[in-house]
Amino acid sequence: MGCVRSLLLLTAGAAIGGALLIAHRVSEETGKNVVESFSDVPAETQKLFNDVRARAQEAYSRGREACQQKQAEMEQRLQDGSQL
Repeated sequence: MGCVRSLLLLTAGAAIGGALLIAHRVSEETGKNVVESFSDVPAETQKLFNDVRARAQEAYSRGREACQQKQAEMEQRLQDGSQL
């Protein structure tokens, strides 16, 4: 039971800390104070997640393409070796 409580407190602390960090960044960019910047936190968070998702999809695509290319090279080497 204590472990679940600690996990919940840790999660809540991380969420609050993240919101404060985003609000602080927005306040520096816009010149608003931190309290006024809290209204921009949901939009900034959505933008941040979309950026992370796009980067992850791009990295996945590049990795998959490299894997397919390496697979084709390996198959070619096997075919060349069996023709000898």
